[in-house]
Amino acid sequence: MYWKTDHPESPDWERDSVIADLTPFQPGEPTALTGEAAAYCHYYGLDLWVEHPQVDYHLGTMPAAGHSVAVHYFHQPSPRGTVFVFHGYFDHIGLYSQLIDRCLEAGFDVLAYDQPGHGLSSGTPAAITSFTEYQAVLADVLVRVRMLPAPWYAVGQSTGGGILIDYLLAHVPYDSHCFRRVVLLAPLVRPMGWIGAKALHTVVKPFLSRWRRVFAENSNDSRFLRFLRDHDPLQARAVHVDWVTALRRWVPHIESARPVPFPVTVIQGEKDLTVDWHHNLRIIRNKFEPVVVRRLPDGRHHLANEAPDLQATVFNVMIRTFLDDAGRGDAGTSESVSEPSDQMDRTEGEVS
Repeated sequence: MYWKTDHPESPDWERDSVIADLTPFQPGEPTALTGEAAAYCHYYGLDLWVEHPQVDYHLGTMPAAGHSVAVHYFHQPSPRGTVFVFHGYFDHIGLYSQLIDRCLEAGFDVLAYDQPGHGLSSGTPAAITSFTEYQAVLADVLVRVRMLPAPWYAVGQSTGGGILIDYLLAHVPYDSHCFRRVVLLAPLVRPMGWIGAKALHTVVKPFLSRWRRVFAENSNDSRFLRFLRDHDPLQARAVHVDWVTALRRWVPHIESARPVPFPVTVIQGEKDLTVDWHHNLRIIRNKFEPVVVRRLPDGRHHLANEAPDLQATVFNVMIRTFLDDAGRGDAGTSESVSEPSDQMDRTEGEVS
């Protein structure tokens, strides 16, 4: 994939030029890519129509909650449904081409968008004033893509998982929830070292608007980490105090929310040093029912871009979850789906 090859010091596309060439998102009309937009897709491995010639690719902008959101849609004939992809903090959809590819292999369409302040979407890089903005953007996107093939499924990495948690807790069962099954990859409820982080935030907030980002060793794939650090032009280089302020308000909101009867699958690496996963699993088990947890002893945080063997397990569990909902136990490829063994923990809402 893209980070497993050599990259030039400067890519042959620029973010502003790609954004300027984007047209309003029209899911019924495949996008005629310009030179720089095509180069952008190739750079991140999003040109999946090369490997899947039956796939139509749609890339455009959508107004959502005051933002201009970059939306990607991969459509194929007679899909089994649509998978919505929610990326993590500092990420963008360009980093999820392998996950998208796996969904296409299994017969699903894929809809994904860059969150505000990320990728090709508008907003201050890696900043947000309130986590309610993520919900407002999601609500507007869902209204505008009602015509996409059902059933709908969703997968969220880290903050993307937190966005899905927030959505489900707010919409089940008062409104008809649109997602049949949801898979959470190392989901955010609160980060590791949260008490210390809150204390630091209190001290620095009056004096700083941002501080320099430290690139964490959050995957076992060293080439992926090197790509993020040295070759990804869409990576923000600073953490914004506003985002941490918004997180401080959001965590108690989630932890005090009323439980809902909705099935979720959580995949969690036990070497994850980014989120407080022991605490987060307790919260998730308290909020949803039933909950299936797959713990990966060697997994770190960025499960969508882990080392190949771990990534294969993550994708297999994800696809099996979606296909099982439709009564299909096969993962859709020749790859075997490993049995749960002692690493799979199915709970019915209990705290552990």
